Amino acid sequence: MVNRVRTGTPHRRVKTTGWQHIALGVALTSVSVPVAADNLNWTLTPRVTLGAEITDNARLAPRGDESSDLIGQVTPGFTLRGEGARTTVNVNYSWNNRFYLDDSREDRSTHRLFARGTTELVPETFFVDANASRTQGAASLLGPVGVGDTTPRDNLQETTRYGISPYLRTRYGRFAQQEIRYGYDEVRYHRSGRGGSHVHSASYRLDSGPAFNRPFWQLAGDYEDERFDDGGSGQFGSVSATAGYRFSRFFQAFVVGGQEFNDYLSARDDVDDTFWEVGATWTPTRATSIEGRYGERFFGKTRSLAATHASRRASYRLSYSESITSTRGRAGPRLQEMANMAGFDSVDELLADEGFQQAIDLFGFDAVMGLFGLEDEALIENYFFVQSWRGAWQYQTGRSTFRVTGFHTRREAEAETGLGLFDDDRETRGGTAAWTWSWGPRTDSTLSTSFVRTDFRSDTQEDRQDDYWNIRASVGRDLTPSARATLAYRHQQRESNERANEYRENAVIATLTKEF
Repeated sequence: MVNRVRTGTPHRRVKTTGWQHIALGVALTSVSVPVAADNLNWTLTPRVTLGAEITDNARLAPRGDESSDLIGQVTPGFTLRGEGARTTVNVNYSWNNRFYLDDSREDRSTHRLFARGTTELVPETFFVDANASRTQGAASLLGPVGVGDTTPRDNLQETTRYGISPYLRTRYGRFAQQEIRYGYDEVRYHRSGRGGSHVHSASYRLDSGPAFNRPFWQLAGDYEDERFDDGGSGQFGSVSATAGYRFSRFFQAFVVGGQEFNDYLSARDDVDDTFWEVGATWTPTRATSIEGRYGERFFGKTRSLAATHASRRASYRLSYSESITSTRGRAGPRLQEMANMAGFDSVDELLADEGFQQAIDLFGFDAVMGLFGLEDEALIENYFFVQSWRGAWQYQTGRSTFRVTGFHTRREAEAETGLGLFDDDRETRGGTAAWTWSWGPRTDSTLSTSFVRTDFRSDTQEDRQDDYWNIRASVGRDLTPSARATLAYRHQQRESNERANEYRENAVIATLTKEF
């Protein structure tokens, strides 16, 4: 039985160019920045990366069909940061151009943008957050997928996402504080026929104030209306109440109860029901935190875990979650999850980190996300029950930095689409390991490897299993404080139970990045 099948007239899409979306994203991020009033201090850092790559399999073709090529790369870009008493803006943009000597059909020009802004329009009362991003990735995980911008042009798509969220905060003395928030978020795809989507959301929070000391409570309400351009939609709403008690500085417990009001495509008999949850948080030190939750929703028992620990040299992170969501819903928080697992306090800190920028330049955005089990999922008009484990460990010595990550994610479709493997159930697990050695103040080397196993499951087609792994060794040197050169070797391969989908590739890459 399919519950609440909702269709409608597709929304008309207006064709826009990549540059128009980039301009719109930057403008949206800066729309609420009161430059004159806040006296923002702006820092603009232009840069350009020149590169050359020799590969023995330029299109990631199956064995026997490989063709080598020499690839040139020109990537101008810039970072723009604005800081004021009440406003912050972070923009990071790159325009990646790749030119193939033998097969010019693979030539491409793509954009990468991460932009975030927040401003306090009325002191301690009215705020606006805005964000925009432009990334490139594989249109289908069933096709050839590579790291470092090596995904073939036929399987390449770009994704633009932008959103704005105004909100009001009110403090009722020491009794409580209130937040009312509205959000709008839109996703557009380019270089593919996939339709986009948009979401309107609203939330209400009333949290207890310091007058309650050890007891604490919250009243909350949420609503989200998600609509796909091709006609599908889903609505999710809930009201809840939370009550808890701080037994000490180190330990607190809480209970949550509420009602859900959902309307989306599902084979379940009912997607509306009451829910409850109990949980506890233990923070024995400032560097250690463990939170666990257990409860029940309309789809069954729910469990979650979040644990972090840090010492002078090492950090550990472990998390587990269960939820009903869409691929669109999973795409939104990826940067925040990446920031959390990498040890940053916020997405802004992550985007401002030079190491993150270098990793994106060398591996590509999707590959870096995939290292943490946060791979992009192209928009599918369906909803999924998702279970996800993630873990990360980092250890630093005087000259070495070691990083290990692991993940395991299962998704089960709420309603079978009949569209094939890519749209149905999937299980992904894998891990990464990296070692960075500092030879001196200006020279370092990195050895990294990753492995991902993906099981695609469908009731209408034969199941498929892909094993993907890569290894990369590189040496980098700071030629000047504003110029860096790298030389790297890369091997990547995919093995599959469908031999036609297997490939191998070896490449040598040289890059020079100069900031101005």
